[in-house]
Amino acid sequence: MKKILFTLLAGSFLMLACGNNKPVEPDEPDTPVFSLDSYNGHFAQAVSDAYDSFEKDGSLPVTVNVEGIKYTKAQYILASCMLLEAIQSNPDGWQDGEIDVFSAASGDEYRWNTYDPDTIDLQHISYMAGRILAYAKDKGSLPNYVTFPSDDTSSKGYMPKLTMVVTEHDNLMNLRACMVVLARTINYFVKSGGNLPAEVSSWPSSYLADARNCPSGDPVVKAAADAALSKLSAGATERQKAEAIFTYARDEWEWENYMNTRKGAVRTINEKGGNCCDLTHATLAMCHYAGIPARYLHGQCYFSSGVIGHVIPEIYVDGKWWICDPSNNSATFGTPTWKGMETFNGRYYELEF
Repeated sequence: MKKILFTLLAGSFLMLACGNNKPVEPDEPDTPVFSLDSYNGHFAQAVSDAYDSFEKDGSLPVTVNVEGIKYTKAQYILASCMLLEAIQSNPDGWQDGEIDVFSAASGDEYRWNTYDPDTIDLQHISYMAGRILAYAKDKGSLPNYVTFPSDDTSSKGYMPKLTMVVTEHDNLMNLRACMVVLARTINYFVKSGGNLPAEVSSWPSSYLADARNCPSGDPVVKAAADAALSKLSAGATERQKAEAIFTYARDEWEWENYMNTRKGAVRTINEKGGNCCDLTHATLAMCHYAGIPARYLHGQCYFSSGVIGHVIPEIYVDGKWWICDPSNNSATFGTPTWKGMETFNGRYYELEF
């Protein structure tokens, strides 16, 4: 046996010396496999799945199921806040205990979404989660919105107030958007194998989906959009398409004086006119059909005749949102005729009035 072993060892040495065998690479150190094998982990997976549903149909599910128990949207959003806190305070042991999920009332406020940046970093996500959790424990309900402090000299370095046209405003994120951001954060954590994101999108929607009074797939909308784009070359840029749609909406349709939505996109296009709400419905529907993100901007605007409630399209091209008001023939792409807002009510993916 010793002779056989010696012969094998000698042969191996000879092969290595003659260069007929590659050096043996050292074994890779064992890396822990990311698994969600606890109540907290199962909750994180459920929230991640909820965000997958959002990506598919544009809305977070009403409930999620964790270990056979149904939790409401308010509960799983609060759980997301607690999970984020646990992950950050104990990255290696966040699954060791169990988060204490409690019930809280929750509204569905669509206003007060004035948060400017298109992304939100982890510091601000954590701030948001802390505010929501503290409010829910104190009031028994989720807040309608979270205000991000404007003092950029504070210890946490929160962003200053920003301007929209000439209007200074606070950065508020309404509950709808907060819910999506929190679920998006947990989804990233699960999908990345246990890493928190440096930042995520702050958008509460793709700003492409059909909405109330704004059906992008309707034949009337398609025909109007095709007419608006008909003079462009095959290689037209997204910016050129957006400008063509805005110009068509501004020049082909007339502004009419009435309150709130009466017609919706289809009737507005057919009748070649509507108020600011209906002109915006129609403009957004055409943008969505063309694959260009667009949303509603709402506030009390300064006109030469006074302060008037107004709804305007915002169109996203070249990495920037452009205010495109088709209600006045003197407006240009990115520049309205009004001079700012007395009150900025927010940005919406769906108009509720």
